[in-house]
Amino acid sequence: MDETTFPFSKKVLDRANTIEFSYVDLVPDFEEVQDAEACEVTNDFLKSEYIVLKKDVDVEDQNFVIKICSQLQSINEILQEANSHVGYRVRDEIVFYMLNNKKSGLLAENEAMDNEIMQKILPRIQGSGISVKELLIALFKNFAGDYSGISQDSVWRQMDKYIKDKECVYKKSAEKICYMMRRFEEDGFTSYWL
Repeated sequence: MDETTFPFSKKVLDRANTIEFSYVDLVPDFEEVQDAEACEVTNDFLKSEYIVLKKDVDVEDQNFVIKICSQLQSINEILQEANSHVGYRVRDEIVFYMLNNKKSGLLAENEAMDNEIMQKILPRIQGSGISVKELLIALFKNFAGDYSGISQDSVWRQMDKYIKDKECVYKKSAEKICYMMRRFEEDGFTSYWL
């Protein structure tokens, strides 16, 4: 995404996981790279364990799913104020991601949820209205954990200071919102995309 392309529609964002590759480290790493061994897998490797939320979730995972959905509901109530809320498709994809993460033991739960917020929720936010600014502030408060002291003067600097001084529940998402708020305050418009 850049200024020469049209923004992705919410329909596309609902069906895709957004991964940002905008951070570049220009210092080369000359450590020896080892060749990876080939691994043969069948098509079953690509088969999803989850297709329908109510049908495919094991009984022992239902409380976990309710917990994730409750977190999403809280986020969605904030998003709804700016008409940026998500629907069932996004809910299902986030829940399935979280279930796969839990079963495989890949990431800490908060880290996995932070990834999903970055991939499925924040790319939907863009605009120049006061409702976008208020949405970013409310989301930051939710993702930071216990922050409540934002005044209207240089909000992004307050967010940045909080991130540096405290531990956030969803750090990557809080950092991205801080960046989006900076763009909003400096340019009068913001979006997820750099």
